[in-house]
Amino acid sequence: MRVVPRDFLRSVIQATLTLAIVAGVTAACRFAAVNATTTGFVYLIAVLLIAAAWGIRESVLASVAGMLCFNFFFFPPIGTLTIADPHNWIALFSFLLTAIVASELSARAKRQARAAIDRQRELERLYRLGRSILLDRGDGPPAQRLAYHVAQVFELSSATLYDFLTEKEYRAGPDDLAIPAEVLSAALSGGAVTRADLVDARFALIRLGGKPAGVLGLRGHVSDTTVDAIANLVAVGLERARTQEAENRAEAARQSEELKSMLLDAIAHEFKTPLTSIKAAATSVLSDEGVSAAHRELLGIVDEETDRLNHLVSDAIEMSRIEGGRFKLNRSPARPAELIERVVRQMRARLAEREVQCEIEAALPETSLDRDLIELALRQLVDNAAKYSPAGAPIRIEAARSGASLLFRVSDSGPGVPPRERQHVFDRFYRAPGNKHGVPGSGLGLYVVREIARAHGGDAALAEQTAGGAQVEISLPVEATESAHG
Repeated sequence: MRVVPRDFLRSVIQATLTLAIVAGVTAACRFAAVNATTTGFVYLIAVLLIAAAWGIRESVLASVAGMLCFNFFFFPPIGTLTIADPHNWIALFSFLLTAIVASELSARAKRQARAAIDRQRELERLYRLGRSILLDRGDGPPAQRLAYHVAQVFELSSATLYDFLTEKEYRAGPDDLAIPAEVLSAALSGGAVTRADLVDARFALIRLGGKPAGVLGLRGHVSDTTVDAIANLVAVGLERARTQEAENRAEAARQSEELKSMLLDAIAHEFKTPLTSIKAAATSVLSDEGVSAAHRELLGIVDEETDRLNHLVSDAIEMSRIEGGRFKLNRSPARPAELIERVVRQMRARLAEREVQCEIEAALPETSLDRDLIELALRQLVDNAAKYSPAGAPIRIEAARSGASLLFRVSDSGPGVPPRERQHVFDRFYRAPGNKHGVPGSGLGLYVVREIARAHGGDAALAEQTAGGAQVEISLPVEATESAHG
């Protein structure tokens, strides 16, 4: 059985009622013996009412039908569609023109009122959509929730959001609307994202920071202006969701870093107790004159390695505090030469097979700084130089003054740092691709060195090397540290 379209059936009913109204007006005026002038006004009122109720098509139909009835029943000769008096032709066509113009004006006012109501309704829905997006606390992908809110608020048959970040399509609504591949391609290339061959389907580009972030597809009764407004609200929702996700990841990372630092700090302190006992026992046995030379040599190794392990544990504690941002400077006056000598002495076992060349400028000022942290920074640089230099290659340590800055430099004879990696070597956990598996390390050493230097008001950087290798330079403001000491 063939189904008659609803719009066609409604048009037939309205046309039938229009003709019935004209017939009713004609019959009432004939029965009441109303004159032609009054009858014309009654026809005109009927046409205006029909125009206000149904629109221009029905009002034009009523005007034509009313003109024919007016001619046939009220203009002489009665009962024919001819008009004897030429003046009546003018009156008849004036009536028809007035009826059509009046019906058009009435229909236009009705359309404008309907458009105003539709705009108000769309504004209310846009407000509800914005409120739903801002108050959204649901589970699942943000793009899926945004598509659901759009379909629900605007009562659409389908709302589809393609997210370029996840490269997935999220759909909501009873119908299934897939975004065509050519629309996505046009969106990525900055072109138009319309498709004329899809009935009632509209597409809009979602932008974040001026860059394409996705494509929104809608199917249902919604204006083009509203589609753009919905796309802007969806963009706000996506940006808000991504910002919230970034904040959550940052907070989780911060808590993870704090937990890691706390655990490392606790473990390092636990190591301190047995190391202290080993050191005390080794020192006590070494002080006994009855110990043989062979045993004394072995105990000397134990004593030295205990000191070295104790320094490593202390460095681990300091590094965990620096990484977690939980450290304060404990300034005291220090001479650069003494700091370098202590570092070389502490790393004697690590540098046993290497030549260490120390070049310290004469008459360097006594500077106020945190001895332990600066020594930690220097040990990190010396350890890096030892790791990246060939076996037996020398390591150079320098201290000099340059203007208002005190400079510490550590140079190695290794392969150096490629230009594309120079800006990243001080980043946290960064390791050069070629060194991730060949050289042990965590990627924190240079980061800690820079944090220590910046805490003193200075900085750390890679210096230019003409003879190969790498040279790391720590600069500290002398005037600031001297004034702090004074």
